[in-house]
Amino acid sequence: MTVESIVPHRRRQPDADRAELSKIEMAIRQLERAELYVLSAIDLELADWEHRRALHDLRCEVLAVCDLLRQPKRIR
Repeated sequence: MTVESIVPHRRRQPDADRAELSKIEMAIRQLERAELYVLSAIDLELADWEHRRALHDLRCEVLAVCDLLRQPKRIR
């Protein structure tokens, strides 16, 4: 006997889970590409400090979102 058969409404939908996982993996790949573009912009060594800071902050945000997407989903 499985937990899914004991607890109602706890059945997982494998196809929906796989589709969502695929979307998350695609989003992570896109964000990794975005980080490369931001790094290229950082490498331009812009003269204005605020512009350089904005690019650095953007890279940090992109990396933070990647980390968030990589975290396993918590079961409530």
